[in-house]
Amino acid sequence: MGTSASQEASHKAGIVAAEATRQNALAAAKAAYNNTPAAWPAYDAAVRAADAAHLRAIIASAALNGLDGPRQTLHDLTGSWV
Repeated sequence: MGTSASQEASHKAGIVAAEATRQNALAAAKAAYNNTPAAWPAYDAAVRAADAAHLRAIIASAALNGLDGPRQTLHDLTGSWV
């Protein structure tokens, strides 16, 4: 059974919302980063967290709409399947 146009449209809207949230998180991380070696670990952790949250939101949207999400990418980034 395939997905409907409304499921695909809903998922696309979920992706757009997830990307907006990710961009806001990345902007906050960049604003907090002061370009020093000591600040790098916190910046790197914030970027990874934003990326993981982004992927989790896409996976959740995909599941909600009967689609498959980027689970392998999440696993590669975090070592977790969820």
